[in-house]
Amino acid sequence: MPIKVYPWPPVGAIGGEWTSVMPTARLRSLLTGRDQMQASQRRRRMAVLQVSALANGRMGAGYCEMLKDLLEGGIHAVRLQSTPINWWLDELDRRGVIGTSDELRWRTAAGDPLAWRTAAGDPLYWFTGRPLIGQLDTSGGRPLLTVGAAGGSLPANTLVGRPGDFIRVYNRSDASIYAVCRLLRPARTNADGVVTLKLDISPGIQGGRVALAGQDEAVFRVEGGMPRALQPVSGDWTYTWTFREVFADEVGGFQEFPGIWT
Repeated sequence: MPIKVYPWPPVGAIGGEWTSVMPTARLRSLLTGRDQMQASQRRRRMAVLQVSALANGRMGAGYCEMLKDLLEGGIHAVRLQSTPINWWLDELDRRGVIGTSDELRWRTAAGDPLAWRTAAGDPLYWFTGRPLIGQLDTSGGRPLLTVGAAGGSLPANTLVGRPGDFIRVYNRSDASIYAVCRLLRPARTNADGVVTLKLDISPGIQGGRVALAGQDEAVFRVEGGMPRALQPVSGDWTYTWTFREVFADEVGGFQEFPGIWT
């Protein structure tokens, strides 16, 4: 039986963490004494979200309590997107420069996915922001993605990304196929508005559309028990959620409920 997967409720976080862990095992040879370390489990994302009880018109506590009920003590899961690097100081300014350039996800009033198609019946995807196209080069070892704007360019001599920022690279003919990568170094455009991004992994997509303000995404179960929060006589209080990534093959699959909060 698949587990149920719910979207995060419509409340923001006043604090958050998005990181990953990769457990390792140390092996020591009895003959030579040589140490060898290797991965003992698959890499997993970890996330922490601190929610104001008075968020979204004083609805934060109510949404947190309802999410706890839906998760049934941790049996079920929630789909989360990553928090940006340097959100408070830099991210809003960065998005003002580059635009979001990301996929629009249409839904009906009932919250059901709404798929657009061409006259020939092929999927039709909508994007917001500046249309950026990336050319991939893996010849030097680490993947490099050179990005310019179709029909224009990015602002010249401008910082458009920091180490740790996520980007998304979409398949040009099928935007349901995309890869998420992270920047290894600061990304600054040249005098022509072109930037070369040094990536942690290769997206494996050549000539695809690039969302510089992309986000990572995964499915999580609550780690260490459901959060509890003591309401004071006056003032705000918080719920702290701690999550650990879960994979579909571990739980018999995912059953998504994208419109649960609408």
